[in-house]
Amino acid sequence: MAGGVAAEDGGGGGEGSTSSEETRNAAKRYLKEVTETFADQQEKLVMFREVMNDFGTERTDVAGVVERVKELFKGHNNLLKGFNFFLPMGYEITVDKDEPPPEAMAGFPETLDFIRVVKERDERLYRPFMDVIFRYWREHMDVIKLRREAISLVLLIT
Repeated sequence: MAGGVAAEDGGGGGEGSTSSEETRNAAKRYLKEVTETFADQQEKLVMFREVMNDFGTERTDVAGVVERVKELFKGHNNLLKGFNFFLPMGYEITVDKDEPPPEAMAGFPETLDFIRVVKERDERLYRPFMDVIFRYWREHMDVIKLRREAISLVLLIT
């Protein structure tokens, strides 16, 4: 995790495990990461502040905070694990390390099927096609540009 807030094992640090200055610094790093992650989703930042305010004023207990944070940061395992640093001993948010964010999985099976079809139909097309796909991922290429490049590639090879 950027900022290194979470312990290596992702376990809760809880009160008393670090000095108050270290805790403040960890909190600042964590809040910076949350703010950067949701810079374009202000409603999530507002909801996170509400969760923390409710906890600070004892309107929500630790279990309630854990449930709300799990829902709020669903798919952001780094933020979920980082939050453990601030939880008392005995409370920990566990995450599935192999589970990608839900939005990353949308359309994934269909994409794999399409890639298999391309490979089966024309081996000459497959490698250049995959090069375009990998460039899309690396450069965060606009999907319209990706589509144009894939179509022009097909037209060149066929």
